[in-house]
Amino acid sequence: MPNWVIWVLIALAFGAVELATVSFFSSLFGLGALVAALSSLLIADWIWQTIVFIVASVCFVLLLRPVIRRSFPEEKLRTNVNRLIGRPGCVIVAIDNTEGVGQVKVDGEIWTARSLTGEPIPVDTLVEVVRIEGVRAVVKVKED
Repeated sequence: MPNWVIWVLIALAFGAVELATVSFFSSLFGLGALVAALSSLLIADWIWQTIVFIVASVCFVLLLRPVIRRSFPEEKLRTNVNRLIGRPGCVIVAIDNTEGVGQVKVDGEIWTARSLTGEPIPVDTLVEVVRIEGVRAVVKVKED
């Protein structure tokens, strides 16, 4: 089997890994393998082909990966209770941390709540969820 075929198979393997991970990392090694495949047409020695592969892959990782990552900004999808962070809500039972009472309604769900600052928050006050601690929403008064 010719060397260039082996390098193309290696590139395809890196491509398959990239499809599974979508990290824009493995594909750059696949490009390095394609450069090594081209170099195998000019260079017969495996050691030099491997050096070409390593150098090309490192160059691709150092030069192209930052550009690719900037082109596709990572936006983390908030799920479960983390999606509530930053969401507005309304106090339906006055919040008083010292007495351990208070409830808010956020996105149609009722949550036990406590105040971020420790100050009492009266009923019908608009609040914003700062974090979730267990089954409690920690909120602050929403500023317009």
